Amino acid sequence: MEVFLSKETSQSFSALQCSHPKINTEGFLIGHKRGNMFFVENILPSPKGIFSSPQKYFQLKKMLEDKILGFYSFQPNETLIKKILAPFAYGKILICLDLDKTDRLEIMPFVIGHDKNFFLQPIKLKLAI
Repeated sequence: MEVFLSKETSQSFSALQCSHPKINTEGFLIGHKRGNMFFVENILPSPKGIFSSPQKYFQLKKMLEDKILGFYSFQPNETLIKKILAPFAYGKILICLDLDKTDRLEIMPFVIGHDKNFFLQPIKLKLAI
């Protein structure tokens, strides 16, 4: 499995990190999937966390015509991870964002899998140039 980030998505992550590192730190990944490849075309920031309830998530999913590929978070905490390791998120992706020692943006993609328990499986990343 691989994740392909559009140039616009990469720029949006960088802009969020630069302008408001404490605000809009989580959100949704919007795009489509072909075979084992996730194509992230855009992001939808969620300033109050990813969602307040599964019902709100399903409303948003329907409104976006099922184009939610997964979630992103700058420096995700354990609460967020536990929240998305659930049946509704199976097969979706999580992109964890952080800064390295030189303040460069690190992008770490995972797919949400299940084998008796839910887990995060690292997957490959491709960036548009």
